[in-house]
Amino acid sequence: MAMRIEDLIRQYNARRDELDRQGAYFVGDINPDEAERFSKSMLLMAMERHGIADRPLTIYVNSGGGAVGAGFAMIEMIQKVRATYGIRVNTIVTGYAYSMGAILLQAGDWRTMGYFSTMMIHSGSWVISGEDEKIFKDYHKLSDLYQKIVSELFARRTGKHTPGWWHRFIYSGHDRFLSAQECLKLGLVDEIADLESWPILRSRAAETASSR
Repeated sequence: MAMRIEDLIRQYNARRDELDRQGAYFVGDINPDEAERFSKSMLLMAMERHGIADRPLTIYVNSGGGAVGAGFAMIEMIQKVRATYGIRVNTIVTGYAYSMGAILLQAGDWRTMGYFSTMMIHSGSWVISGEDEKIFKDYHKLSDLYQKIVSELFARRTGKHTPGWWHRFIYSGHDRFLSAQECLKLGLVDEIADLESWPILRSRAAETASSR
C-alpha cells in the first residue's frame, strides 16, 4: 500500500531531527538556500552542545561545489558557532569535494577524507550581465579579493607553502583533481579513512589467508 504524503513528510522530519540530535549535517550543492538551511541547523545544533567539547558537530561533504558567496557564508557560520558555543566542528569528505566544497572542508577542526574520495580545486567561474565597463572592473576586484582569501586560507590551514604558492597552484587555469593521498601530503586533510579498518575487507583477507 502506498504511503500517504503526510506520512512521508513525517518520516523525513523525524530523520532530520535525529540527525540534528546526532550533530550531523550533509552538504551537497552549495547555494544561497542551502547556506540558509545550513546556518540555521548549525546554530540550533551548537546551542544544544554549548560548552560540551566531546560532542562535536560533523559536516559530511559530498559536493560538486557551488556559489562562492554561499560557501563563505557557511564557513563564517562554522566559525561563529565554534567561537560562541565552544564546540568542535569536524568535516568529512564522503565521495568528492570539488571547488567550493574543497574550500568548505578546510573550515573543520579535524578534516577526514574517505579512501576513495577525491578533491578538485580550480579557478572559480562567474556569470556577468551588462555592458558597462565598470561591471567588469568590479568583477576583477571581487575575483582578486576571493583569490587572495582562498590562497591565504589554504596556506594557513595546511601549514604548507605560502599564499603565493597556493595562488599559483589553485588558479593555474585548469582543474586540479587530487586523490586522498595527495590531499594528505599537501596538508588539505588531517587523515584518510583507513581502508584496512573495513570489517568486510578484514574478513575477506582472513578467508583468503586460511584457504592458502
